Amino acid sequence: MNIRGVIQLDSFLKNQDRLSSMATVVLLGMSAWVSGALIWKPMESQSVTPWQPTSVAGSVSKDSGLNIAELQNSNLFGRYQAQAPVEKKPVVTEAPKSRLNVILVGVVTSTEANKNLAVVASRGQQATYGIGETLEGTRATVVQVLYDRIIVDNSGRNETVMLEGLKYTKNLQQQPKTKSIEADVSADKLDEIRSVIRKDAKQIFQYVRMSQIKRDGEVIGYRLTPGKEKELFESVGLQSGDIATQINGQDLSNPATMGEIFKNMSQLTELNLTVERDGQPYEIYIEL
Repeated sequence: MNIRGVIQLDSFLKNQDRLSSMATVVLLGMSAWVSGALIWKPMESQSVTPWQPTSVAGSVSKDSGLNIAELQNSNLFGRYQAQAPVEKKPVVTEAPKSRLNVILVGVVTSTEANKNLAVVASRGQQATYGIGETLEGTRATVVQVLYDRIIVDNSGRNETVMLEGLKYTKNLQQQPKTKSIEADVSADKLDEIRSVIRKDAKQIFQYVRMSQIKRDGEVIGYRLTPGKEKELFESVGLQSGDIATQINGQDLSNPATMGEIFKNMSQLTELNLTVERDGQPYEIYIEL
């Protein structure tokens, strides 16, 4: 090693401690700066936008044109309406006896008075009338149907048409209880009627009239009333107002049943009727 190299080495060794101290100070300063940044950075106030869900309703309304408010007000499952109690109309009492040329041959009363029916004969024809219907051949409209009479509005005047066989009274008569009535019928007269029916079984409908009856829009049977002569009707135990629901086991709620019975009348020797009277079933036998 030459003299110049020895001098440089000696100079480096003399300054080594100073350089090491300076390097140490620099490294400590950098370490302090980094540590400070790590400590104070999370504590700085930052403005954070809170999370919000995507507005689905808005996008649906915008894309498909669906009006949410209108949908909510559309009552998809219906709207609740409290059922109003049935108003019971008072019985009309100021109604004098009518002079109309009609006969009230029977009535059918229901638990709902507005569904009561009346069978009225006029000019030889029988028809069934409900509340608000006009009697054929007159200007009188049915106002009320009671168990012993009907009240009609005849040109603005209330009038009473009594059930056939009952005398006029201003007040309602006491409703009779159902009971068995034995008719005093001449045997000869009955034989005469049966003879007519044997020759033509369809003639029975001249003695027993049938009017189709409906409840809630559905046929339930036929209302029975006496025809031109009452002998057969009363002798078999029928009462005006009975509702036939079956004939020979066939259900009369089926409109086609009567057509089949008419078609086969000539072959029948008897009629077994099931009738409804005051809500109770009765069996009636008629020999042909």
